[in-house]
Amino acid sequence: MRKYCGTPRETIPFTVMDFFVDIYAKLFFKRRARKFDSVAPKRILIASLGHLGDALTVTYIFPLIKKKYPDVKIDLLAPKWCEAVNQYNPYIDRTIYINHYQTNRKKISRWEKIKEHYKTLKEALPLLKQESYDYYIDIRYSDAVAHFVLPYIEVGKAFGFARRGLGGLLDKEFDVPQGEFHHFDMYFMLLREIGVEAKLSDIEPYFPISPGATFEKIKTKTGFSKLPYLMVFPESGGEHKQLSPQFWASILTEILEKTSYYILLCGQTGLSKKIWDLVTVPTFNRVIDTSGKISIHEIALLSQKASFALTLDSFPEHLCCIFCKTVSVYKGTGYPFFPLANFPVYLIHNHLSSVGMPFDRDNVELVYQEDLETPEVKELILNRVSAVIVHE
Repeated sequence: MRKYCGTPRETIPFTVMDFFVDIYAKLFFKRRARKFDSVAPKRILIASLGHLGDALTVTYIFPLIKKKYPDVKIDLLAPKWCEAVNQYNPYIDRTIYINHYQTNRKKISRWEKIKEHYKTLKEALPLLKQESYDYYIDIRYSDAVAHFVLPYIEVGKAFGFARRGLGGLLDKEFDVPQGEFHHFDMYFMLLREIGVEAKLSDIEPYFPISPGATFEKIKTKTGFSKLPYLMVFPESGGEHKQLSPQFWASILTEILEKTSYYILLCGQTGLSKKIWDLVTVPTFNRVIDTSGKISIHEIALLSQKASFALTLDSFPEHLCCIFCKTVSVYKGTGYPFFPLANFPVYLIHNHLSSVGMPFDRDNVELVYQEDLETPEVKELILNRVSAVIVHE
């Protein structure tokens, strides 16, 4: 019996929908003619219709696939808002876009999101039909699965999760384990079905930066070109994960008082301005608000020279820890999203269930604090900042 993810208001429609989907799959879809080569697959379709963090981290599995099957082509099914992450990835043969309404964070109505979903689906299907896929893998185990494309394309075997419906279309449907798990555990479960074995310590994070991103362009946009600097990302995809502007301002005030850092405030909303207005010492142009002015690729470029990044559980954390030391605060989230980093990460979290979980990445230091917006947590962050600048 399937275990759906969500409230009864969501799961009851899934049950009803899947009753009919299972009948269709049994009578028609599962009997489809299949041409696939498990020894040397020619083309694989990876579906990842989530947000920027998912878009970045799922690319880490592409080198593992190519190591096992050097000649395989990888097509990616992704939303348009993740284009910047995938644009210069050398492992992707084609990126095909569907803006799933469930993960669409645009400030538009639900009906507008559904229309956009339908429009992008119509545009995607002719492209998907151009190729024959040996494997389909959907890495989503919460909302926004892409299994609805399967009846329209030629695919040998399809693997994914059934928690959000349409599991009957999969050749092997998976459920998530009980208790805490890292999201890469789910990726590895799927990869094993195509003969790719891996573990967390095998992951080598990377992000190809656009050749068009330069420090000169960043200077033109922001007027900034000073060292040393730290990058501060006070925003997260979910506002419930964010810390208060007052807490951020108190941290930045002390950093300005106790160090010689310049501070780049990075984001997409007006939150940085709120924080800046609350800083209680003269900044002497040492705080620069880059919100909405620089691209993802320019953020990546800046992080290469940053002393460190200060982030939440969000896409910037996963991006910056590829290129620089990172201090991160997790509010309400934990082990499933612990970062895979190239540089050291100091991670403060309040997720009790994640305490003591084995994490096979030796450059991530974990600290549990029940309450986050406290003088103790601020001191932990400031001590780490001071240690970094003294070391430099």
